[in-house]
Amino acid sequence: MGIVSKKIWKYVVAAIFSVLIMGGLDARPVQAAVKLDRSSMNLCVGDRTRLTLSGTSKKAKWKSSNAAVVKVSSQGTVRAVKAGRATVTATVGKKNYKCSVKVNKTFKVDATSVSIKKNTTVTAFLSVNGAINASIADKKICSVSFGKWDGDYMPLTITPKKVGKTTVTFTNSANQESCTLTVKVTALPVKTTFQAPTVSNGSGNFIVGENSMIFSFHLNRNAKKVQFKVYDAAGGVVRVFKFSNMNAKKKTTVMWDGLGDDGNPVNGAFKYAVVADGTKTSGGSGRVIAASPFGKGDGSRNNPFLVSNLAELQLLKEYNGSYFAQDADIDFNYGSIAPLFDTNAPFVGNYDGYYHDKSYKMVNYYGYNSVFGVIGEKGALKNVSMNNCVLNAGGSLLANVNNGTLESCSVSGTIMCTAGGQAAILVMENAGQILGCTVSGNLNIQADKVFAPTILKAGGVAVNNRGMIAQCTVSVMLTGEIQMGTYIESSAHSIYAGGITADNQAGAFVTQCVFTGNISANIVLPEHLKDVEGLTGGRVYAGYVAGSSQGYISACTNASMNSGLKVQGTGTGMVQ
Repeated sequence: MGIVSKKIWKYVVAAIFSVLIMGGLDARPVQAAVKLDRSSMNLCVGDRTRLTLSGTSKKAKWKSSNAAVVKVSSQGTVRAVKAGRATVTATVGKKNYKCSVKVNKTFKVDATSVSIKKNTTVTAFLSVNGAINASIADKKICSVSFGKWDGDYMPLTITPKKVGKTTVTFTNSANQESCTLTVKVTALPVKTTFQAPTVSNGSGNFIVGENSMIFSFHLNRNAKKVQFKVYDAAGGVVRVFKFSNMNAKKKTTVMWDGLGDDGNPVNGAFKYAVVADGTKTSGGSGRVIAASPFGKGDGSRNNPFLVSNLAELQLLKEYNGSYFAQDADIDFNYGSIAPLFDTNAPFVGNYDGYYHDKSYKMVNYYGYNSVFGVIGEKGALKNVSMNNCVLNAGGSLLANVNNGTLESCSVSGTIMCTAGGQAAILVMENAGQILGCTVSGNLNIQADKVFAPTILKAGGVAVNNRGMIAQCTVSVMLTGEIQMGTYIESSAHSIYAGGITADNQAGAFVTQCVFTGNISANIVLPEHLKDVEGLTGGRVYAGYVAGSSQGYISACTNASMNSGLKVQGTGTGMVQ
């Protein structure tokens, strides 16, 4: 650039300033360009549609290049007469604006060009029985998928794959009529990858006011506008977190406190998604609790629930999978409840009856089956103490089936089983672990005036053991009796009574247990046969560990009133 003197530079600046002022005084709005709303379209014979000319208030003159194929009114209404091609022209002054029209007999697609950056739908119309085929000039640019017919209409979804431009030719297989769609991909959709959400304090439950839900995600592309959205069960948006200029692959974290945008707590099921530059990616679903029904929490795993009464105990099934601690004695008041869990929904949480250096009890239970029902593989009961419990039928007091862990539990009660044939103080079926538990009480199992072959099973800890029972102490007065109503073959009746388990099955273990109770089992003949010498009513299998064992028994002790009890009544299990 050459050197300009100060004097000349003053004139240059003045001239520029004058031009700017004059330009500002003469500012006028820029008129929009005159154009037709479409430059091409597909029609079927008999279709009518109107073309619109924008950007001018002057009246246009309309003309068709082939009136035998397409007619156009003075208002721009186009009518398809027969199959063929024609050009419709709108003339304003000396300017012509044109639209190319293709007319088929039975087939059309409602667009001839699209500019997309995410999945876009166009609609096909087919008035005869046939199939639509799609041929893509460059399959790297996009793909096409076909929806379901709704009468004569079907949605065609165009999915972008790469930035660029291509054409898609749709053909009707019935008569080979075709339509061409130009596809311009301006950008690819943004995809979101989510990590599994977590609760801020490690709890299994997300509770408003106690913790938060942490969501993490990243995008596969840079995006200028990103929203993380939370939806309620009905699909309504309840919370929106907004971001801008988010880079690809960068981990983004959202911490949601469970409140909606209106400041009110959300309760129940929710879903979440990310919308990035117009592309929505669904993340998954979860559940939020508006307020803890337990009133307070610190049953651990870092926060969950304290159980203080019978009503809260019954809430366990609604919050299955959580951690619970009992912080008060629970009085059943000589009432019964339905088992809390079953095989369809077993207990998979953790329940501890010991809190703040004190063990709390469940007392005065009077029922017809166990309190906890079924314990799942991930479930655990620890330090649960039950006292003054009574059953008037076959069953057990703590759980019916244990597939998880029972540890340091203490159960004392009475079972008067006059029907059902099987009972145990702690559990009916054990396929998990029972460790360091204490069992005491009276177990009386009877069958009165039987007329058919009968088997009774009674165990201090379990009826059937398929898992491990270790370091348990059992002080149970166990009585089993079959009163025969009529005499049948002596081998028909049997009683299996075990201080620890009635039946220790193949592969099961009983180890380091102590039995300090007593076992009394009899099969009583009908009155008129009691004095017949050599006649027996059946077989009694009693052992201070097992009535029958095909499994393993080791290091168990008989400290009962009956020092003559064998370790197992029958079976070929290993004893050490």
